[in-house]
Amino acid sequence: MNKFNNKTLERYSRQIIMEKVGIEGQEKIMNTSISIIGCGGLGTTAAQYLTMSGIGEILLVDDDSVCLSNLNRQTLFSEKDLGGNKAEVLKKSLKKINPKSKLISQASRINKRNISKFLEKYSIILDCSDNFETRYLVNQYAFQKKKILVSCALQNFDIQVYTFSSWNNEYNPCYECIFPKDISRNTRSCDELGIIAPVAGMGGIFQANAVINIILNKNKQIFREIILYDCFERIFKKIQISKNSKCRICKL
Repeated sequence: MNKFNNKTLERYSRQIIMEKVGIEGQEKIMNTSISIIGCGGLGTTAAQYLTMSGIGEILLVDDDSVCLSNLNRQTLFSEKDLGGNKAEVLKKSLKKINPKSKLISQASRINKRNISKFLEKYSIILDCSDNFETRYLVNQYAFQKKKILVSCALQNFDIQVYTFSSWNNEYNPCYECIFPKDISRNTRSCDELGIIAPVAGMGGIFQANAVINIILNKNKQIFREIILYDCFERIFKKIQISKNSKCRICKL
């Protein structure tokens, strides 16, 4: 309870008064550590809302630099940040939002050699990357190390959100159950397919909201469903997913 001085209570008062959060829930949020892989349209938005919510520690990982075309959707960057590393610039912006959050930036690209070093201490991983190579690598690591993985993909006006946990291996699928690695697919990024600003923001918000849902332990069904939202036609779908018995990562 020593964390809840008057200033902290005031900052999070609108969350604490909610029946599904309360003091206990807010304490869980503040004691959670997460890592965000990719500080683009998804990562910046998710990081912003999770920082505002009071997440205790956030690792930001991205080796890319801010460029002018990022500014239509990556809200915490401005023209003065052009050329700067995204993770480092984002950290500075988030510190202005919530100085109490512990923020760590890593100007690197996740690979097989460094993934364990970077992500070992974080219980929840947000995959905000834009390529399948990283998604498959992070999924495999998350399953093996029993981390919770919240992943999102964007294309034009479409959002897909997935949440995975290996704690209940008998029922919960992993990313490769849904998207087997040996099946060819469209691997083009937003740079080639296009993206509009609100879609990227909504995707990041969906990811941030999933993290809060998981922390509060309100619904384990979240690990067995895909959220699909067509922002242009305003069509929302929730699709039930199941484990693939032939999955090379999580088969029993």
